[in-house]
Amino acid sequence: MTHREGRASAFLAISLSACLALAACSTPEPESEPEGGLPPDYVSRFWVEREVMVRTLDRMLTENDPEEVVANISGSRGGLLDSRVLQETEDGYVVELDKDAWRTEEVGGLARVDDALIDAMESNEVTWCEETVSGEEFVDAYMDEFWDTLDSHDEYTASIADYVDCGDGEP
Repeated sequence: MTHREGRASAFLAISLSACLALAACSTPEPESEPEGGLPPDYVSRFWVEREVMVRTLDRMLTENDPEEVVANISGSRGGLLDSRVLQETEDGYVVELDKDAWRTEEVGGLARVDDALIDAMESNEVTWCEETVSGEEFVDAYMDEFWDTLDSHDEYTASIADYVDCGDGEP
């Protein structure tokens, strides 16, 4: 073994020892969290925003011309239809509020559904409350006011339903 190879081996041994020492000192996850790392009652920002968008889109179809609302969604309309978030029926269009019935894998996952919902909010208006605003502004106003202020899915669901019905959003 050459002198250079000996130094490289020593450097690797020291580096490996340092890595092992650091790994041994790392903090374990709290025992109260499940295997995935998040508590079972965890409410994510994505979930809240998605819930506001879905319920707003549902109300848009009721309050506005459903054909126009769907036509405005443009390129991502197919994603909402393919995922079954938006469904065409004999009577027009409806939003599926039961997320277990959605087929997100058909469109490449929940992130694609979120993108399509964002497109729907950007291209349609909330006309049934005090002043007409874009769906995007309506959702953003809710998120600015209520994100991280409630503790559970149920509280957010009640708050969002109230907000979409032009209430103050208080659960």
